[in-house]
Amino acid sequence: MAQALFRLVLAFSLLALCTSYKNYQTNIPNGDAVTHPCKENLVWQGVGHEFMLGGGKRNPFGEDFAGQSHTWTDDLCQDDSDGDGRTNGEELGDPSCTWTKGDTPSRTGNITHPGICEPTDSDDCKAKNAWEIDCSEGDDFWCEGVDDQDTVAHTVRLDNTKVPARETTYMCQGFSLPSDKEYHLFAVKPVIDNAYVMHHTIVYGCKTKIEGFDGPVECGMYNEDCEDMLGGWTVGSAGECQTSDRGFLVGKGHYTYIIVEQHWNNPLLVADYYDSSGMTFYLTPNLRQYNMGYLLTGQEEFVIPPKESAYIVTGTCPESCLKRKLTDSIYITSAHVHMHYLGTKGKIEHYRDGEVINTWFDVASYSYDLPVFTEFYPPIELKPNDKIVTTCTFQSLEQSEDTKFGSATTDEMCYGFMNYYPVETGTGSCISYGSYDECEILDYYEYLDNAANGLSQSALLAMMSLFLILCR
Repeated sequence: MAQALFRLVLAFSLLALCTSYKNYQTNIPNGDAVTHPCKENLVWQGVGHEFMLGGGKRNPFGEDFAGQSHTWTDDLCQDDSDGDGRTNGEELGDPSCTWTKGDTPSRTGNITHPGICEPTDSDDCKAKNAWEIDCSEGDDFWCEGVDDQDTVAHTVRLDNTKVPARETTYMCQGFSLPSDKEYHLFAVKPVIDNAYVMHHTIVYGCKTKIEGFDGPVECGMYNEDCEDMLGGWTVGSAGECQTSDRGFLVGKGHYTYIIVEQHWNNPLLVADYYDSSGMTFYLTPNLRQYNMGYLLTGQEEFVIPPKESAYIVTGTCPESCLKRKLTDSIYITSAHVHMHYLGTKGKIEHYRDGEVINTWFDVASYSYDLPVFTEFYPPIELKPNDKIVTTCTFQSLEQSEDTKFGSATTDEMCYGFMNYYPVETGTGSCISYGSYDECEILDYYEYLDNAANGLSQSALLAMMSLFLILCR
């Protein structure tokens, strides 16, 4: 059961796009198509803010937009908020200032940012842009052990493939890992071919070779036989590195096959892009002290009503369940919250003796356009008698119907996702189902299983019918 839950959340990691400020985006022309001035594959979701995802301090356009009561007016259209010589209307595709909310702008391509002076590297714009804009391609990657003589640098790349002329595409391909001996996977580094479309990569470990992935194929989820996320990359990251005492077991007797999932983002709908990006995996045959694993928390039984500005869902892994799940302390090295389109805020809290002692994750402007992982140095000890509370906040103002938990991107999820060691004393999941924790559900299943052993066929059919009715 734990593995099935674990696979479910991993299958849909990094699928959703930010909608935190969607209601403001619709108040300006092409409000959902304003790209980062240096990275065309990233949409600047909070057009009026210095922070790309929205929230916090406003940029010059945001100040002018607020001054017009968040409405597209002639004055706002004709103004040049960022001082780069182009009016806001020219930058947003409404040069004649004739657009009204709900209409298609006269121009939908070549949209530039009305709150950032461009080009950003000019002396004039450096003086006008009052905050640091990240135009870096990421720092050079280095991790202790990658240069060791016996370290295996195993690089895989997708076959060169044409990128569809649509905003979002997920492309997967399977690859083999060395299987001659046991290895610890301790670092991953991106191999970026087309930076204009590469948004993120996620790598899944598979128990056996999966048919149908010998070449690149479009995918919405990974195969159910691929249980663990072994690495990943997102825009701006130079790679992932584990400390010298831990790694993921791969190779002989462990994972020898992986599926690499690439997320291509092509907001300008360019028709002639190709990509063959991939990853380099650093493997050491000198096994380290700790084997790593993943822990899943959250809530799987909820319904979000429409027209809610902040609907809160919580999932609790209580002391009574965690002490059954853990045989000893484990050490949390990173944390992440997973939601879909309606998610706006995420938090994971760590309790001991009834009090919060750590907040592992706390993001007030959630978006899967830019996934956020909190890392801990040193790792945080989680004891068997502790408690974990995962909280997700959703905005459903634009929804006309209930949104239920589910795996489709039109459904919602509320999961906490932690990396930890040692895997031998840990667990794969500690999920809530409504007011019940996972241990209570497992106990109920065990009770039904034991009761079923003494029932007649007719009684079993009656029990199954009742179960199906209750689960509708």
